[in-house]
Amino acid sequence: MLELLTVAAFVGYIIYLRNYADQRSTAEKQADQLREGITLYQNDQFAAALAYFNQALESQPKLGVAYLYRARIYRTLGDMKAALKNLETGKSYDDTIADLHLETGQVHYQLGDYVTAFQDFDKAIFHGASAEAYYWRGLTRQQTGEPAEAAQDLARAESITSVAQLSMDAAVPVQTEFVSRSLVVNAGFTVINALLLLFVIKYSPVIHWPYLLAAFSAGAIGFAEPRKGWALAIGQALLIWTGYTFVVGPAASSVDREVESFSLYGAIGLTFVGSFLGSILKRAQAGA
Repeated sequence: MLELLTVAAFVGYIIYLRNYADQRSTAEKQADQLREGITLYQNDQFAAALAYFNQALESQPKLGVAYLYRARIYRTLGDMKAALKNLETGKSYDDTIADLHLETGQVHYQLGDYVTAFQDFDKAIFHGASAEAYYWRGLTRQQTGEPAEAAQDLARAESITSVAQLSMDAAVPVQTEFVSRSLVVNAGFTVINALLLLFVIKYSPVIHWPYLLAAFSAGAIGFAEPRKGWALAIGQALLIWTGYTFVVGPAASSVDREVESFSLYGAIGLTFVGSFLGSILKRAQAGA
């Protein structure tokens, strides 16, 4: 019963992280939902993308990001009127999506309506403060005779771009060998835990304590090494099986031997299940 509660706690926490601790904005969630259509648009498959977003809006007519991309398609095809209509409809459902204001401003800028374009870029900065929004507001200020303010906006855009580039450079993953220092350290802890688990399997009168220890230790393995935990889980399973089979040996009593056998193979199974759940928990927490 205790081991089942442990697994249930793992699964419950993962569900919480995925569904209730999601810190992404509404636009980011919608973009993820509409990834297939966005990919079609990015690959210049405009007819297929338009059909995709039309279908998406039929089932969910309040998706602001769908209106945004449909407007981008119409804009690419030269239909500015349809583009503006979609942008305004999208904003009527969600006025907080910065790219809706940015795209609207670009359309007005392209049409020569710099006053309206400035207002749109201003709202885009309020809701997102992106480098692109500052850049376009700077260009608009050049057109409306505000050179000093334009220079400030363009400088701000360049500054944001530089900071973002530095962050991207710092986030580039470094290719490392499979055997790292952290893996070696965690392997040491796995060996110690396997010995402790072997002791509990041998001397516990019930199966619950080996199962509980196996679930917790394997969860820790997966959490500590979300990508390499499978190797540690295999190592722990082999250690306890080898230790029990060739070192401590089965009990003389048939009843005790049966309990030990249930404890051994149940712990091996929970080692792999717990490691898998621990890795999912770590990744879900990292993405929350």
